[in-house]
This record gives sequence, C-alpha cells and structure tokens, in this order.
Amino acid sequence: MAKRRRLGNLPPSRPQPPAKHHPAPLTWRQRALRLGAGLGVSLVLLLAVETGLRLLGYGYSPRFFVKTGDGKMLTTNRRFGWQFMPRETATQPWPLRISLQKPPGVLRIFVLGESAAQGTPSPTFGFSRILEAMLERQYPAARFEVVNVAMRGINSHAIRLVARECAALDPDLFLIYMGNNETIGLHAPEPGRFTLTPYPRLLRASQWARATRLAQLVQDAARAFIKTPARKQQDMDFFRKSRLAADSPERRPVYDNFRDNLREILDVTLASGAKTVLSTVSVNLQDFPPLASLHRADLAPEALTQWEAAWTRGLQAEASGAGPQALAHYLEAARLDDHHAELHFRMARACHAAGQADPARRHFALARDWDALQFRADARLNRITRETAASRKNPQLELLDIEQLFADEAARMGGSPGAAWFHEHVHLTFDGDYLLARLFFEAASRALQLAGNPSPAALPSRSECAAVLGFSEWDELGVRAAMVRSTARPPFLDQADHALRQQQAEDSIRRQTERFHQPEVLKPSLALYRQAVSLRSNDWQIRLNRGNLFSDFQRDAEAVVEYRQVVRLMPEFLPARVALAQALWKTGYRQEAIVQWQEALKLDPACAPARDALRTAGLRPGRS
Repeated sequence: MAKRRRLGNLPPSRPQPPAKHHPAPLTWRQRALRLGAGLGVSLVLLLAVETGLRLLGYGYSPRFFVKTGDGKMLTTNRRFGWQFMPRETATQPWPLRISLQKPPGVLRIFVLGESAAQGTPSPTFGFSRILEAMLERQYPAARFEVVNVAMRGINSHAIRLVARECAALDPDLFLIYMGNNETIGLHAPEPGRFTLTPYPRLLRASQWARATRLAQLVQDAARAFIKTPARKQQDMDFFRKSRLAADSPERRPVYDNFRDNLREILDVTLASGAKTVLSTVSVNLQDFPPLASLHRADLAPEALTQWEAAWTRGLQAEASGAGPQALAHYLEAARLDDHHAELHFRMARACHAAGQADPARRHFALARDWDALQFRADARLNRITRETAASRKNPQLELLDIEQLFADEAARMGGSPGAAWFHEHVHLTFDGDYLLARLFFEAASRALQLAGNPSPAALPSRSECAAVLGFSEWDELGVRAAMVRSTARPPFLDQADHALRQQQAEDSIRRQTERFHQPEVLKPSLALYRQAVSLRSNDWQIRLNRGNLFSDFQRDAEAVVEYRQVVRLMPEFLPARVALAQALWKTGYRQEAIVQWQEALKLDPACAPARDALRTAGLRPGRS
C-alpha cells in the first residue's frame, strides 16, 4: 500500500514523442548526382544568359576578324585585344581587308607574330610589306596577298587564336616570327603575385571565360558602378618589381607554355594544308644594354663585396679608356658572379673593342639571356623553336633560323646584330626589315615552289623597295622620332648610359627636323611619294603616309585628297576618318568634317577626338 501511495504521488506520465527518423546517409553516387544536377542547372542558366546577350547584340566579338560591308569582306577587330588587356591600354591589330572567299589564282600568305613582325612603329614599312613588293616584282605573273596579322603586345597565347581563324581562310603559306613577349606581359609570371602562368589549362579557361558576353557584362557593370582610379602607366617601380633571374623557377612555365602553344599553332597551320615557315628571332645584342641585372641568388655577402670592388674598378678603367684593364677587372668579377647581365654586356664591349670577336659575341648573347627584364627572345626560346620544328619531320614545314642568319651577316661586318638593324631591343629599322624580308622571300619562294627562284642579287634593292612603298626621308625621321619617344619612358630608364644615349638621340632628331623647314629638303620626299602613288595608286597605306606628310607641313587641302582615298579604300580605319575630318575642318569644309566625325563615332562611340570636336562645333555627339 505504501508502494502504491508513492506511485500515486508521481506526476502523470507524458506521451512520448515519436522517435526521429534519420535518413540513411547519401552514397557517393547520390552526392555526385546531386552535385552534377546543380552544376547542370547552373550551366544551363549561364548558357541561357550568354545566348540572350548575344541575341540582343550586347558586347563585342572576341574574334580577330569581323565581317564588314556586305559580309563578303573581313577586317581586323579593333576590340580583339580587350579580352587580354585593359581597354584603356589594349593594343589593336593593324587594319586590313581581305575577302572571305579567296579569289582564284591568289596566293594568300599570313604573317603571325608580335610587334616586331607587325612592323612597329610603322607597319606600312614592315618586313611583310617589303616581302610583298619583292614577290610582286620577281613573279609578276602571280598574284600575292600578304596578310600581316601580327599584333603589338600579344604573345603565343593569343597568336594561337589568330592562327585558328587564319587557317579557315584558305591559306597557302604561314610565316611565323614570334618569341619576344613571352616572359614579360600577358600571361607572364609576376614576382610575389599569384598568376596562372604555371597552370596552362586554367589560363586557357580564364582566357575563354573573359571573352564571353557574360564576362563582358560583369566588367561593364564594374566599370559603371564601381569607381576605380585611373589606370596608371607602368612606371620604373613596376618594372623593378617584375625582375626575374634567368634561372628563376618562375621562368620555367614560360618555356613550357611557349612550347605547347607553338605545337598547337603548327598543328593548326599544317592541318590547313598550307606550307609553314617557322622562324627563330633575332634581337639587338651589340647596341642594347640589358634592362635589368640581378646577382646570383646564392652569392655570399663577402663575395658580393669583392664583386662590387672589381666591378667599380672596371667601370673606372672603362671610363678612362683603358679597355684591357677594364676587361681584366670584369673577368675578376665574373669569377665571383657570372649571372649579372650588365657585366656580360660590358665584357662584350671590351672584347669587341679589343678585336676579340668570338668572346664578344658570346658575352653579348649572355647579356641578353641573363637580362632580368626579358623583353627579347632569348636562347632558350629560340632553341624551343628549333627543336619543335625538328620534331615534326614534316615536308610542309621549314625552319628559317633568322637568329643565326642575322648573326652570320653581322659577323661578316665584324660584329653582332645591333643598331644597323634595330631601333632598340627588337623593333627593326628599314634596313633590318629589308634583310628579314629578303630571307623570308627565299623561304617563301621555296615553300610555294615558285618557278625560277631568282638569286639574291636579282632582288629589288633596299632603295627600290623604299621607292615602291614611299619610304621617304621624312618617314625615316618620323619612325626614328617615334622610337626615341618610346625609349624616353620605362622600362628603358635603368639601362647603362641611358641618359647620355637618349640625349644624343633627341638632339639628332631635333637637328634633322629643323632641316626640313628648308623647302628644298622636302622636295625629294614629295617626289618619292609621287612615284609611289603612280606605282600603287590603290595602296591605302601609301596614301595615308602621304596625307600625313601634307598635314605635317600644313598643306591641308592636299591632305584632304589623300585622306579621302584612304577612307574610300579602308572605311573601317578610324584614325583616317579623324584625320580627314580635321583636314576638312581646317580647309573650311565644316559640314563634311562633322559627317566624318559622326562616322567615326559609329565605328567607336568612345572616340574622344570625334566627341570633343563635335562639342567644339556646338553639337552633341551623334546629332547632326
């Protein structure tokens, strides 16, 4: 009973909740299916957005060629570089026009490469133009179309995309001259920063993604809603932080990527059925000091002190004109550290002055290879080019060893490739382009099996090619002036003796410019242009340069005549329309000038000269 009482005092029992049901854990297959479904839905949504943007006409085409006019002609896409570079600093392909369907009987030759192949600073006088003049002169019964698709600022990562498009345009021959932009610039390693350089698949995926309309939308939104500071030009501090020793592990992926890209480019060009001439690259060795030098990573402090003492004694001896003593001190420094690029350059100059040709050539090459700002194709890149060509064993492919051929030509003149052929590090003078064109001419003649290959002596001379292209004394001065303006800026400022060489070059340009104020000095240039126009009346590049000459000397009415022809022949070339509008305005044809500025805005709504000119004329851009 007591027990029953105790139980009775207990609170009434509560109903127990039902036991929780724990679902069985997902198997790895189920997880994979759910993840795949989620990714699939996301991909479908992204594709739908991308398709919608394209149908609405949003964004720009990332292709190198775009259709123009009635769709039967192609021209270069001024926005092609936007997928690789910031819009404010992106470079552009040189304008051209080719038919989508190659005309019967035409031999179509594509030139692939970077700025040196394009012909910077004036593509109108580059080696491809000289080559075309040579081919037309030597084989008048044949019809040639030399299409220069080289572009300033790109490298093999972008060139492979250009090659794909060219391969679909019925090519007969590819000429490949590339390798200068691999280590610095696009897709290159940056010390202290994460880059995709060592991860080529991710790099290519990123490159593809940046070209999509969706990525363009995101970029445009960021530009519109996020106030970002104006992009600064790359200054010397930037380049000093970008220095990389030649033996740095960070450089290795550069060579791997170049080899892979070159293989893909050759796969594409050879699969098209076209012949391919692959070339090594020559650079300025003798007259271009390295841009940056670094010491051996394992150089002990006491060894560095000894090196600096020997280096200083060498500089002092060199400054006093004691070449042999300077060389002895430099050799002493090299025994402690032979990785310093400028040391090799100064040793090379001392050897050259002493008549020691072979040691001079060796040290000039080492100065290039140890340059810590590698804007020049080095020995390893050229070796990869040779090895890749040799591995193909394809009769459609020929290696043209320009590096060795330029070196042999320079050796006959007692030196190494230098200022006779190069403005600065890689960009060729007219003489350099003429030599390059002559060598490519011989290879192109073999590849295309053109009957009766002429001897080099039968080729048109340098002066004959200059006359055909309208390369006048005034143009030569203009090209040199453009390069001197370039070397006044980074990355050239840390070079040995830069200030002295720059001042001498600027003084020379100023003296020669003053000469042209005398009317008789200009007459030969005007006569040369009359002859060039009579030979090639529909050559828009000759017309453009002649118009520029007239404009430079305030002969605006004559400039209008030439610029009209340029716009007729190359209507998509924005600078020509702007130049024509300015010349029309000066000569009193203001309504026609306004029309040209409005046409310029149709080509590029952001064209600042056209917008500013229309505002000055009291019009809103886009209104008549």
